[in-house]
Amino acid sequence: MSPSLDQIAQAVVERIQENLEIIMAQSQRKSYPLHRRSPRVYTKRLKQSSRTVPDVVLPTGPMPEEPWYDPAEDDKVVPLIGEAIKEYELEHAYRAKMSRYQSERSVASFLIGAGLHEHEPIWTITRDACKRWRDALMTGKATTAPARNKRVASAVTLDKRLRMVSQFTKWCLDKDYLRENPMAGITFPKRAVSQSKTRKAAFVDEELTKIIQALLALPSHDLPRTEFKWIALSLMFSGARCMEVLQLRHADVRSVDGVMCFDFNRGEGNSIKNDPSLRLVPVHSQLAALGFLDWVATQPKGGRLFPLIHPKGSPLPSLWFSRMLRVLSVKRPEVSLHSLRHTLATKLEKLRTHPSLMRRLLGHTLGNDVESRVYLASVTYSPKELQEALEAVRYPTMMQ
Repeated sequence: MSPSLDQIAQAVVERIQENLEIIMAQSQRKSYPLHRRSPRVYTKRLKQSSRTVPDVVLPTGPMPEEPWYDPAEDDKVVPLIGEAIKEYELEHAYRAKMSRYQSERSVASFLIGAGLHEHEPIWTITRDACKRWRDALMTGKATTAPARNKRVASAVTLDKRLRMVSQFTKWCLDKDYLRENPMAGITFPKRAVSQSKTRKAAFVDEELTKIIQALLALPSHDLPRTEFKWIALSLMFSGARCMEVLQLRHADVRSVDGVMCFDFNRGEGNSIKNDPSLRLVPVHSQLAALGFLDWVATQPKGGRLFPLIHPKGSPLPSLWFSRMLRVLSVKRPEVSLHSLRHTLATKLEKLRTHPSLMRRLLGHTLGNDVESRVYLASVTYSPKELQEALEAVRYPTMMQ
């Protein structure tokens, strides 16, 4: 009996299904691993998988009244601006009082100019907020000074404030409070900063006469004024930097080979600019004649010579000296406390002091030429030789 058409059709369908199952099994056994598939197939798979990832919607607009984070859990991770500022100040409490004050004033100016508040989260410090503050500084709208004392700050001062706030935001980045430094690259135009700088000049003898007379007239029983007096006179006759004199201890004014010298060293708590700043500078005979060594002998041993002024840093003597110059009617933009260093350098130059010897006295590097770096690098000067060069400089004191 021959099969019917229906039976033949069913047998053909079953055979086709068996062949399809065999082909599918063979194709699965011969499939290539992912790393050997064609780039087109790999790219197609990536596109298909990317479609399954939902889009992330970031919060925009002003900060909501209720923060998007849980304060009970995230306060330690995401602090408020005020909390970060306090932590920053505690970590940098070793700095001089005036430096801390300038940093706090810069941060306060930043919050005013950027339109931020200390009770806002740290992530509200954005790049746009930093740019708003810079624009406010340039227009004079961001200031913490009272209205009656309001003065237009120079571009140098404003650029210094920018760098202080940039140090704070960089510290926040190191603490993982911010994902990036929003102050990176935000500065004042270099040309505006350089044009606002004033080159310091030396004092002339007429001005030095007025300054020395005013310093010697200060009462000896007033301790802050006494310290100011001897700080200014020490700077005048040694040509040292202000901080180098401020951090002197009683033991740093000592006799070396029979010559009384200032010993600028890396003692405990001292800050030295560089290796050439480590030096001996003889005490000028005119300074000794004015009573400096006698005053040093009356100070308690083991401590600093200027215990009242030293913790407040070098800006305070500079401000006090500038006010004295205004009272004496000798103040001009080119002179300040640092001009005393310029004065000694100018006098040594006019006396044709050898450059190597002058740089040793002032604490400068010898130079970049071969003669200075190679042939003169090992040259040392005895206290007697330094004293001879320094004693050639004379100041118009009342005791000649």
